[in-house]
Amino acid sequence: MTDTEKTHSINLAKRWIIALGIFLIVQLIFIAVDGTSLQPNINDSDKLLARIGRWVLDSKLFTEWITPYSFPFFNMFMTIHVIAILIAAVLDIISSKFSKK
Repeated sequence: MTDTEKTHSINLAKRWIIALGIFLIVQLIFIAVDGTSLQPNINDSDKLLARIGRWVLDSKLFTEWITPYSFPFFNMFMTIHVIAILIAAVLDIISSKFSKK
């Protein structure tokens, strides 16, 4: 194994540890805040972006299907975070399979 391959695998491991650590810290914060008075207050103004956001948060996806938390925003944020981690995993697997050896 050359130095560049070792450096690449160390950087890859460090990046994954940081990404999963951030995910776990955010989930712990969500667990601590969910169901308390510390939940953020979403602004329900008549602006287009706020209406779209409220429509997404009130959809069945975040109120009935994906419900680890009682607050739909936390469910949406967790879902987006998991999808981003899965995409990064697939890209890392593909790049490691097709990298020059």
